[in-house]
Amino acid sequence: MNYLVKEFIPPLAHSLKWYSFKYGWKGDYKDYQAAKEKCQGYDEADILNKIKESTLKVKNKEIPYERDGIAYDKVQMNFPLLSVLLYVASKNDNQLTLIDFGGSLGTTYYQNYPYLSHLKKLKWCIIEQPEFVKAGKEDFENEHVTFYSSIADCLAENEVDLFLICNVLQYLEKPYELLDEVKKSFIPHVLLDFIGYNDQPGDRITIQHVPPVFYGIEASYPCYFPDRNRVEGSLAAAYEKKYDFISAPEKYYLQLKPFRYEGSFWEI
Repeated sequence: MNYLVKEFIPPLAHSLKWYSFKYGWKGDYKDYQAAKEKCQGYDEADILNKIKESTLKVKNKEIPYERDGIAYDKVQMNFPLLSVLLYVASKNDNQLTLIDFGGSLGTTYYQNYPYLSHLKKLKWCIIEQPEFVKAGKEDFENEHVTFYSSIADCLAENEVDLFLICNVLQYLEKPYELLDEVKKSFIPHVLLDFIGYNDQPGDRITIQHVPPVFYGIEASYPCYFPDRNRVEGSLAAAYEKKYDFISAPEKYYLQLKPFRYEGSFWEI
């Protein structure tokens, strides 16, 4: 599964700023492979190096926040996510172990750690591609953060309370296989975040075109707008949906209405 592409998906405000007739989500393809054949791709090594550089600056407190290799002058909080982290920890005697699937080199960990540092135990397990895992183990593992190449490897060492899938499901070639793996894990809580659902029945597979302002060259890659009923029906076989939420402020998603990023929280 190739989920590196999501690491350079522009934050929502930037997506809207650069959304145009040239950039953004284009086309409607019969399957992932058909879309992939039309894409010009991206340089994995360049993306990793840029993310590593920016994340090291956060780790060393040179900048307050980064996402997708872009530095920010203040932390951009995700309050629906933080509320789930605190809720799950409160149910487990102020202890929290989670899987952050496709979690880069720890962006979301650094975003939320100041509000979780009081916990008795915090274990942030990041599932990533091999080169990210290698970089993570070399420079970013600490008493809280560990990196794994697979869910199975992580579960062999940890009893996980929460499975986090944030802005990654729609960039997987086989997203429903991931959901099946999550169900089989019996992890008690699941958080889906930053998903743009198709507003029609069925999955829509498009190509996302990203301008060179983000990493020096134009790039494109396949992107799902998944079928909400199929995603939620898959999880509902093992979990109960507790609530839905909007993943970004209304002032952003209204600019691309009816498109918007959404999330949902699930419990066994």
